[in-house]
Amino acid sequence: MKFSLTKIIQEGIETEIDEVDIRRYLGYEREQCPRSEVLSLVDSQIRKAYELIMSAAYYTIKPITSVGNSTISVDGLLFTSHKLARMFSGCNQAALLVVTIGEALEKEVAQLTKEGLILKASVLDAVGSVAVEKVAAWLEIVIKGIAAANSDKVSWRYSPGYCDWDTTQQKELFRGLDGKSIGVNLTDTCLMVPRKSISGIIGMGKSCNTFSACRFCNRKSCPTRREEFAQ
Repeated sequence: MKFSLTKIIQEGIETEIDEVDIRRYLGYEREQCPRSEVLSLVDSQIRKAYELIMSAAYYTIKPITSVGNSTISVDGLLFTSHKLARMFSGCNQAALLVVTIGEALEKEVAQLTKEGLILKASVLDAVGSVAVEKVAAWLEIVIKGIAAANSDKVSWRYSPGYCDWDTTQQKELFRGLDGKSIGVNLTDTCLMVPRKSISGIIGMGKSCNTFSACRFCNRKSCPTRREEFAQ
């Protein structure tokens, strides 16, 4: 069964920030332990971030009208990517989404940088990156729940810039969603404002591929490589 659904969420979003993820964004390996002063700074900036974050999420579910060799047609929108087309071959719907943590945190990062507090700014910026990823992951769970209620599977989340999906496709993606409803705008150069925002697409369907498109990529040492196997 196909259905359309659009929702704006600004309350109840779970954003639990993990210190280990902050270390990774700062360039530390999982087994590395930063100096005590760095750990203390990470802790203080996580607490600061919770005061600044204003999470919001938007998603809309639309029918997939066709999937070609390198194209996906979603309710009048045309996305071009050979790898995504392979991943979405078993999908009949798509959730278009955008999430953000607002602009207050990045304004604080800019102020700290202006004051010459580069390390503090870098740590807070890393915290913001982790926080917006947590919001996106939370929204994925919401979408999985909607799909499960219809006995559907869901694909991984993909954003313009992933695999061979060009970043210029942000314009087409934003034609299908209302980013402004949660304060997210797209610039002429396809950058989102606020910067700590994530947009993307998730496929839905009975025969939806649940493995990562990284399966088709030869960059085995890619630091952002995803798990290859079906969930």
